[in-house]
Amino acid sequence: MTIESFRPDDEHIEMASNSWGTQADEEDENNIYTYEEDQEDARTILLREAGTKRPRLKVLEDDPLDDSPASMVHRSVPETDDPTLPTLTFRVVLLGSLMCVLNSAISQLFYFKSNAPSFSAYFVILVTHPAGKWLAKILPDRIINVHKWTFSLNPGAWSIKEHLLVVVFAQSGGSAYAADIITIQRLYYKQNIGVLSGITLLLTTQLIGFGLSGFLQPILVRPLSMVFPRNLVYVTLFSSLNLKGKETRDRLKIFKIAFVACFIYQTFPTVLFPTLNSLALLCLINNDNFVLRTLGSGFQGFGILNFSFDWNSIGSVGPFFTPWWAQLNFFAGLIGMMFVITPIAYFSNIWNAKSFPSPISTGLFNSSYQRFDVLSILNDDFTLNEEAWQLAQPLLLTPSFAYAYALGFAALTSAVVHVLLWHFEDIKNAISTASKGDYDDNIHNQLMRVYPTVPAWWYFSLFGVTLLAAVILIETAPLQLPAWALLLAIFVAMAFLVPVGIIRAVSETQIGLNIITELVAGFLIPGKPIANVVFKCYGYMAMSQALDLTADLKLSVYMKVPPRHMFITQISGAALGCVVNYFTLNSVISAKQDFLDGTVEDPTGQWTGRSPSTFYSASVIWGLVGPARFFVGKYSILYLGFLAGAVLPVIPWLLHKRCPKLGLDKISIPIIVYAAALPPLIPTNIIITGFATAYFSQVYLRRHHGAFFEKYNYVLSAALDAGTSVNALVIYIALTIVLGGWEAPHWWLNSAQDVEHCKPGS
Repeated sequence: MTIESFRPDDEHIEMASNSWGTQADEEDENNIYTYEEDQEDARTILLREAGTKRPRLKVLEDDPLDDSPASMVHRSVPETDDPTLPTLTFRVVLLGSLMCVLNSAISQLFYFKSNAPSFSAYFVILVTHPAGKWLAKILPDRIINVHKWTFSLNPGAWSIKEHLLVVVFAQSGGSAYAADIITIQRLYYKQNIGVLSGITLLLTTQLIGFGLSGFLQPILVRPLSMVFPRNLVYVTLFSSLNLKGKETRDRLKIFKIAFVACFIYQTFPTVLFPTLNSLALLCLINNDNFVLRTLGSGFQGFGILNFSFDWNSIGSVGPFFTPWWAQLNFFAGLIGMMFVITPIAYFSNIWNAKSFPSPISTGLFNSSYQRFDVLSILNDDFTLNEEAWQLAQPLLLTPSFAYAYALGFAALTSAVVHVLLWHFEDIKNAISTASKGDYDDNIHNQLMRVYPTVPAWWYFSLFGVTLLAAVILIETAPLQLPAWALLLAIFVAMAFLVPVGIIRAVSETQIGLNIITELVAGFLIPGKPIANVVFKCYGYMAMSQALDLTADLKLSVYMKVPPRHMFITQISGAALGCVVNYFTLNSVISAKQDFLDGTVEDPTGQWTGRSPSTFYSASVIWGLVGPARFFVGKYSILYLGFLAGAVLPVIPWLLHKRCPKLGLDKISIPIIVYAAALPPLIPTNIIITGFATAYFSQVYLRRHHGAFFEKYNYVLSAALDAGTSVNALVIYIALTIVLGGWEAPHWWLNSAQDVEHCKPGS
């Protein structure tokens, strides 16, 4: 679907119209680098250093109806570079370290609190931009010598590349997934693995995946078809904030207007009028009618005729940047599951669906359809009480939650089969060309040749060191996991790296490994809850971190940041974040343990420990009870999800071979089943408004206002996401910390009983 034409070789090769332009520095016009004046020299030097002949550049006509990968990238990513711009500087280390410490500490702190906001990348982007320009003003222009290293405290004007690295440094921190393990060991299993083992657990789980990412460069980073759509939003935002030119000024103006408007507006669905978050029309018609409120509720029902006007909900599906074909698959899965299949199954009372308190729930229930009491089946030493289990069984799931497990199984196998069918030649060609030292010869790869690549031994060394440290850790700390199981967890992650990575790269949809890792560990290491969550953590995080670094390396290609600098920045941020995570969670647990483990109820309602409690329950169900005990009887049919996932992708592939003009190559079974499996893990209020917003952006604007779409679509996405995330942080600080838990007055749009008005009488 790529519309391309080759320009004949000219003595002067003009650049595409979308370029970095000039580096913004309003205070020092003399420092501006003008590409229009020097682009030929820069390109000549670049190609000479790369040892290549001048390329025949592909010139894409701006066609808003073309959503091919090449067209998406061409509209958003500059095709010029200034290799002289500063990148990994003292300012990056200073600002990045500060923001990483803040992000890691605040994110870990918020993990223990109820309804806390996230420390989003957009907040970091907006805060660090003026901070970087301020440092460029005040820092002395002094050269520092440290052994063999020489660097300047102030190498000149603040650059867009520095800005990106600061944000990557900060966001590489956050709350480490393995912190959950340390937390439940302290709170519930009364174990303390100590400082050294705790930090090692965090470091190895966070860094081992980075070592695996080296294998993905030829397949996921260098090919132009591997887009990582969310990165296009970041590129647009960074360039709008940092660069000059009329087009950039126009984009920045729209960004500011949309950001302020969204920041103000989000106060209404968040605080003042929360009914706007889930406007259930069927409940408003008659909430005394059981059928209407079950069909209409977005929180406890199927979300039919439910509308959300909260960008927190709408923006979660990425309606402005996810390709339209991927959106169609995603919403086909959601709508088919929640508007058709699950309601029919529920009202047909399949598996006694009507006996459960809610049709949409992730809870676990006993034979009386009451909440399953996990503690009732445990001995005092937190081992399984077999006698109590025999009395308490069976463990029941709502049908919707049971279907989600089957669909989760199907998503994994369908991802593997789908990628083998549709992308096998791409993978083979990428590996073949990489082995010959040749790569996809697109303009961005050409421009990146001036920068040294990350040596393979860096990846191998990081992987080897972290794996060795992990083996030593599990052999010496009370983590219950044998060494062979650790290696198996890493192997599971490696097996899914390429298929899951390709699906993420083309559609911004990432299928997680949490279900399969819990299942495998539950069967192979029964009766050991800590072993189960450790296995899950290594398997899940190895793939997740590998793909996160790969996405960042792709972003470095778009922004022309040296790959080694990106690698060093992300590794440094992750390592620093782990240390901060450990000491933050340790201090919180020491101060608030009675609140967090449920011994005493927090009078403020803030320190609920809801997240670690959920993680603890999962460790008991999957690790202590085990799938062999509860995936039996009627639930054994759920394993057919693996088979269905392997078979379904073959159908559109075969039909496309016979009828290639039908467009069946756009059908993605992994995305469909992944989306269908999301409820009840996510509310159903996102479906209608999310689809409508995606249609507005990807179809209406693209077809009828093509120029506006090309120029402002990603700007609007960034502005709305940024306004929402900053609003959430400000509202939390203002209401919870400053005003001590102030609540808005209750009225019809802020009902004290039920903001959806789906409870009878609300």
